[in-house]
Amino acid sequence: MQPSMTKACTTNCGGMLLQVFLILTLFVIGNLSAWQENIRPKLYVELGPEDVLQFLGNESVVDHFKLVTRDGDSLLIGARNIVYNISIHDLQEQQRLVWNSPEEDQKMCVVKGKDEEACQNYIRIMVVTSPGRLFVCGTNSFRPLCNTYIINDNNYTLEATKNGQAVCPYDPKHNSTSVFADNELYSGTVADFSGSDPIIYREPLQTEQYDSLSLNAPNFVSSFTQGDFVYFMFRETAVEFINCGKSIFSRVARVCKWDKGGPHRFRNRWTSFLKSRLNCSIPGDFPFYFNEIQSASNLVEGHYGHSSAKLIYGVFNTPTNSIPGSAVCAFSLQDIADTFEGNFKEQSGLNSNWLPVNNARVPEPRPGSCHNDSRTLPDPTLNFIKTHSLMDENVPAFFGQPILVRTSTIYRFTQIAVDPQIKTPGGKTYDVIFVGTDHGKIIKSVNAESAIYRFTQIAVDPQIKTPGGKTYDVIFVGTDHGKIIKSVNAESA
Repeated sequence: MQPSMTKACTTNCGGMLLQVFLILTLFVIGNLSAWQENIRPKLYVELGPEDVLQFLGNESVVDHFKLVTRDGDSLLIGARNIVYNISIHDLQEQQRLVWNSPEEDQKMCVVKGKDEEACQNYIRIMVVTSPGRLFVCGTNSFRPLCNTYIINDNNYTLEATKNGQAVCPYDPKHNSTSVFADNELYSGTVADFSGSDPIIYREPLQTEQYDSLSLNAPNFVSSFTQGDFVYFMFRETAVEFINCGKSIFSRVARVCKWDKGGPHRFRNRWTSFLKSRLNCSIPGDFPFYFNEIQSASNLVEGHYGHSSAKLIYGVFNTPTNSIPGSAVCAFSLQDIADTFEGNFKEQSGLNSNWLPVNNARVPEPRPGSCHNDSRTLPDPTLNFIKTHSLMDENVPAFFGQPILVRTSTIYRFTQIAVDPQIKTPGGKTYDVIFVGTDHGKIIKSVNAESAIYRFTQIAVDPQIKTPGGKTYDVIFVGTDHGKIIKSVNAESA
């Protein structure tokens, strides 16, 4: 790890102290079994109110900003009872959409045992479905609702209202995710008041209800679409580890966009739902795992070393009662796809270990794949996928280990954003990574893997004689990018 520049900024605005630490670092893959040292800022710069742009929202109550969506030159911010429309250039408010819960819904929420603060309308889904049309869902005092608005000159006109169950969470504290793809909304959330019915949903399809083999108390953090599939990233209680104790694992799951459900009792169920574990760990004889994903970036595409890849970066933490640590790992879409084409995992009995399924027992057509019409799938395929959604192989970290590690009792990583493939004056490209923390810091780092070779094999052809009669040792070095480097040891002559 080679620090190249460190910068820290402290801002005092309107009596509120805002601290932003920017740490710029080039991370080089070295000893794969070594921990990275924590990097401390070397330069502190104090910024005044004139140096930063701020949007404070409603200063009388906490807004609980959760969603930010860009719509042209505007930013739409989902908050408590409000959707703010602000200018992307100066962060000035242009318009606001006020959506309060009806008084009767608030009263019923309080009767059910929730406090007044929870019985508000927290915006949790916000999608521009087409130019001039906004789809918004809110918790609505633990009675989710979704509204569609027509946008005209920054004015909002209500067009339609629908039930938000299985689309939007009931509790504002529940982690949920959604993505709009091919005019369909896919969501990962909970579908009941108590939060005990987790679901991945696209009307009318859903995962199995109250089935720990499908989803086991998940916390959804991200979703995205690519090709024929929609992907969900979340952490959940690991059902395959339950015989050894309770542990949280990070997952990536996928469903097929063209899934139409199965016949008969499978007509409203996914026939393509699969999930794999994400492995963010420091390798070694006894790997150290960062098991709990907190956030994920958008899918980015670029050149890494001498290959191109589509990557998604994620922030991972250790459990709260463990050694406090955070890490950033990257995963390639190809590695994710490969695990879904590998072996399935199963437990033959309650006290048995989870083992890979013999390929001879996997029915045809292969469960979890995209099919022209899933309603024609045979019962063996449907029955298999109902109990075998978990894959055996883990998704490995693309660079072999975390690209950023931090151990601290003071703060942990919480959010991540990536500005991909930024070109330097020298012509090289790097992914610039911004990591947010729960201590008010922003860590800015650069993934310098594109400049790195890692040697994998070395062979020596000793004492090769030249026409001039001298002898040299010829050294052949293999790299992890499929290159052979040939060098001559002149000292041997």
